[in-house]
Amino acid sequence: MGPYLRLLRFAAPYKGRFAAAFACMAVFAAGNVAYVYLLGPVMEFLFTGSPSRGGGQAALAPRGLDFGAALSAMDREQALLWLPVVIVAVSLVKGLGYFGQFYLMGMASQRIIADLRRALFDRLLGLSPSFFARRHTGDLMSRLGNDVQSVETAVSIAVASYLRDGLTVAWMLGYCFWLDVKLSLITFVAVPVTLVPIVRLARRLKKVTVQSQSTLGRISEMVQEALSGIRVVQAYGMERWESERFKAENDRWLRVQRRSFLVRAFSSPLMEVMAAVGLSLAIVWVGDQILAGRLEAGKFFSFVAAVLMLYTPVKQLGKVGQLALQGAAAGERIFEILDQRSDVPDAGTRELPPFRGEIRFERVSFSYGDRPVLHEVALAVRKGEVVALVGSSGAGKTTLSNLLPRFWDAGGGRITVDGLDVREVTLASLRAQIALVTQETVLFDDTVRANVAYGRPAIAQAEVERAARMAHAHDFIAALPQGYDTVIGERGVLLSGGQRQRIAIARAFLKNAPILVLDEATSALDAESEREVQRALDELMGVADGSAGGHRTTLVIAHRLSTIRHADRIVVLSGGTVAEVGRHEDLMARSGEYARLYRIYESGGERARAEVG
Repeated sequence: MGPYLRLLRFAAPYKGRFAAAFACMAVFAAGNVAYVYLLGPVMEFLFTGSPSRGGGQAALAPRGLDFGAALSAMDREQALLWLPVVIVAVSLVKGLGYFGQFYLMGMASQRIIADLRRALFDRLLGLSPSFFARRHTGDLMSRLGNDVQSVETAVSIAVASYLRDGLTVAWMLGYCFWLDVKLSLITFVAVPVTLVPIVRLARRLKKVTVQSQSTLGRISEMVQEALSGIRVVQAYGMERWESERFKAENDRWLRVQRRSFLVRAFSSPLMEVMAAVGLSLAIVWVGDQILAGRLEAGKFFSFVAAVLMLYTPVKQLGKVGQLALQGAAAGERIFEILDQRSDVPDAGTRELPPFRGEIRFERVSFSYGDRPVLHEVALAVRKGEVVALVGSSGAGKTTLSNLLPRFWDAGGGRITVDGLDVREVTLASLRAQIALVTQETVLFDDTVRANVAYGRPAIAQAEVERAARMAHAHDFIAALPQGYDTVIGERGVLLSGGQRQRIAIARAFLKNAPILVLDEATSALDAESEREVQRALDELMGVADGSAGGHRTTLVIAHRLSTIRHADRIVVLSGGTVAEVGRHEDLMARSGEYARLYRIYESGGERARAEVG
């Protein structure tokens, strides 16, 4: 019930539609009652020629409407002519009620699901990278896909059925008790006995449903991993192993489903048997009552019709109850994500003014869980300065660069931009002044133009081409089949590594942010591609002429030390602390950590990759 109560927040904007749908449901339920209201007197009249004039029908009839008197005023031939007209009229009213409730409820439900799906996606977009480091993409995709689909089915089918069929059951039960209280008590005596096993079955089904949703999430994880790493899977001949692993998880899901179907298959026959018991008791009792003249035949006809019409909505409620439980289990998984709070809260109240002075890392410390990475790092980067971060693998270079745009927050100390703590300014104003180019180029399955202009979709084509020329990317883009309108596939799979990287650099050019972070932007490239990308990076940093003192403030992480020889300063990290700071020539003269790393690089490229990168 908890997830459905929380869904009320999403339903609030559409309360008018729900109210109209509920009114249509009431009309539909009243139409069902009208059928059984008419049935008793009509059947008695057709069989005996004298309709009942009292009892439940008269009590429930609207003022001025005496159906028994109307029947008494006509013969059987006239009744046979008018009866089809009345039946069609009632069915039209019922049909309009059903159409209204189905359309209004259905569209309101779809709007709720659309809002829920968007809220879930927006929440995922707002969470910090640390959350995604702890979660598997396949499981998150399962929640956004399978779980939202389960909630959609529950809301559009189960909730609508609960309201519509619940109203019908309530009207019918009320009508039965109006007809004869004692007869109703005898007929429905088995209902309380039925509730006990049904409640226990519902609890069992919910537990099994949660297990099923979790298993589907694991299956999605396995599919996502295998497909994203398909080249490695095939290169190492692991297709059979992956297939067996998938089969084991799939079999686990089948076992969960088997338990689910056992529970679901048992509930419907249980309700049917209990209903038959109640109706049998009523027939045994009512026979003597009719023979003794203490029960009108018309009343009995109407009562039996009401009980029979009760059967279908009650059985339907049992079926949709299973959908409701599945939706509740899926809703819990969805709200688990919606309840997540980012490890990097956007609690800043100030807008960061345009960068004009200095970035400072003041005794910054950071740990990944229990593993410390940075220890009281102190560093200042002045406007227009190119500062390179170097060090062995695990020294904390990338971590330090990720703290500036607040992908993570420092565990100790603080980072300031022009004297303002980055936690005191809004994330949007901070990140608007930072451009990022990383080793892992992120491109989208869209056109070249859309990827270059990501973040500025309305910018003029001329500006896009200008950025591409500055990134040395225009020539190869123009040679593509549709030029800038060429769709480059998922993650830019239709382009080479160097081409992908130059598009990412063009994106950074177009952003024109005053602060630039380059995280091993050439490490995955061959020599020729690296030269082209390095030229583009030099343009981006403002050091294309090979001299120091570029106009763009830049943090560079590079495993190939020859690419940062002209940096204004080189900061050597070792063991999470600053070991050395200086220019290339000065650091080489000291024969310290930097000189050691440089000699390793100079002595062998592949060895340098492993040692320094």
